[in-house]
Amino acid sequence: MKRYILIILVFYIAACDSYLDIVPDNVATIELAFNTRASAEKYLATCYSYIPEHANPEQNFPLVAGDEIWYYAENDFYMNNETSLRLAKGMQNAQSPYLNYWEGGRGAYNMFVSIRDCNIFLESIRDIPGLDLNEKNRWIAEVKTLKAYFHFWLMRMYGPIPIVDKNIAVDASSEETYVVRRPVDEVVEYIVSLLDEAIDSEALPENIKFIHTENGRITLPAAKAIKAKVLMLAASPLFNGNTDYAGYSDADGNELINTTFSPEKWVAAKDACLDAILTAESAGHALYSFTDLLPIGEITPEVRHELTMRATITDRFNSELIFGVGDNWTTALQNWCQPRWTGDHNAQFNYTKKSHAPTLNMVEDFYTVNGVPIDEDASWDYNDRYNTVLVQDEIAEDHKYKIQNYYTTAKLHTYREPRFYASVGFDGGKWFSMETEDVEEIPYLNAKLGQFSGKSGFEIYSITGYFTKKLVNYENVITENTQTVEPYTFPIIRLSDLYLMYAEALNEVKSSPDEEVYEYIQRVRHKAGLDIGSDLVSTWAQYSKYPNKPTTQEGMRDIIRHERLVELAFEGHRYWDLRRWKLAGDYFNKPIRGWNIFSGETKDFYQVKNIYYRDFLVKDYLWPISQDEMLRNPNLVQSPGW
Repeated sequence: MKRYILIILVFYIAACDSYLDIVPDNVATIELAFNTRASAEKYLATCYSYIPEHANPEQNFPLVAGDEIWYYAENDFYMNNETSLRLAKGMQNAQSPYLNYWEGGRGAYNMFVSIRDCNIFLESIRDIPGLDLNEKNRWIAEVKTLKAYFHFWLMRMYGPIPIVDKNIAVDASSEETYVVRRPVDEVVEYIVSLLDEAIDSEALPENIKFIHTENGRITLPAAKAIKAKVLMLAASPLFNGNTDYAGYSDADGNELINTTFSPEKWVAAKDACLDAILTAESAGHALYSFTDLLPIGEITPEVRHELTMRATITDRFNSELIFGVGDNWTTALQNWCQPRWTGDHNAQFNYTKKSHAPTLNMVEDFYTVNGVPIDEDASWDYNDRYNTVLVQDEIAEDHKYKIQNYYTTAKLHTYREPRFYASVGFDGGKWFSMETEDVEEIPYLNAKLGQFSGKSGFEIYSITGYFTKKLVNYENVITENTQTVEPYTFPIIRLSDLYLMYAEALNEVKSSPDEEVYEYIQRVRHKAGLDIGSDLVSTWAQYSKYPNKPTTQEGMRDIIRHERLVELAFEGHRYWDLRRWKLAGDYFNKPIRGWNIFSGETKDFYQVKNIYYRDFLVKDYLWPISQDEMLRNPNLVQSPGW
């Protein structure tokens, strides 16, 4: 979305030396922005434009900053992931913070400017010729939701943040501009109050009626889903009874993160999730199912099921999408995910950069074909997973549309759940697209050194030997004469996310899981092709080394968390989830792993290599404020450990 900002505001923003911008003193100029419906709508577009582009690995840094994706370099002639990848490497610092959404800089913009412009809109919108009352109220509700979302974006990174309810006047004293960090509980209460105002106004539509002109606008289900996200974060271990922050207070002694656990926070999260689900379903949202007819004719149920999972992300107007804004960067992201299997792909290398590489860490999180973790499945040879197998006979038949026949690949790639094959490309793995002419002859990847999808130079290659199929539209066609990359709306929140959040919150408020807890995670698993004709309790009883795991709160907590890591893989949720669960250290302190991409021989390629070691410390859960900002504002307290 184009960013419309008045020239006078641009100059003013550039002149500000504080993270919290003050209202421009040229009030007449601001009023001009709200004299006509057209100019006011441009200002509304300005407020929307601050939503980080979620397909951009820099603005939406969680795509890269965790442990599920790795790049061969921080930057080179073709790309620059320096900020996100340095976060992943544990290189955040207080001298000049990466992705500095507090002040702007190092790959980020000042999110307080976003909030400032929302305040200007809310303070300035009035009766305008051509703008009817219903539309005006809708705009106000949208901007309140955006303002809440921008506060939420900052809270996820910094925890305690200033609450910017009103802009500071231009004639304010220096002392009045020295804002303070408010306790997380207060920030949550404020964000929820803004969202409730928007929701209760009854001005937000249940769904978008003009999808080609209004796609990405805030709806009632979106506002309620954001509220659910906020309350889930507030209820989770990071901010609910976290004794790591004992003594973390402001200058007046106010505790900034409550160290006392509150079960009521989980109840509030549960209620918000259910409300969001019921509203979304009432508005027509449902788990996605691929029903398109393809030019090659009928496809097999296995291929159609894979496309259901892939098009859940890439079908621009699919029923599961609740919140997503525009298709910016989805073309570029797909280019970085796209592997090669033809000479044309090699020639059109700008469309097939094959470098947005899933890690072995993430690959091993996907379940076995039986629907349980690979280290729990009693029938799956976990200890032999890195050895190779020739795909033939029964194995070939079981993987007919997944792995090339008579190809030698890792046993790790065999007998995995459907989401693995829909999400990850690998050596010997098949990749269906609109380039496929016969469903019985789906192309496959060769990912060893010197091969089409393998390393063949000093730039543009998968550092792990894996490829992100999930984020690539099956409709893409890359040939000598045609380069078609179909954009899509990158999902910020989708229905499966809500279902799993609700299951998580339900499990936390009950002493032990019951059918209500199982119901919503079961919906997600059934869509994924797991527990067919059965349920997860029976699956664990039959296949897991821990058959009673789903019957306890602790066991079900682990199952739900694992389900989120798999279902929402590569969408940017893993980074935030591991942080709010206080499990980031357990995952991010493990070495990043992949195959030996520097070999063209099968036996040498399938050697596990440690690519990077990092240290994730307790201080990394909250981001630092820059030292310059700390000196500018004596009322601020630094995040612990920085």
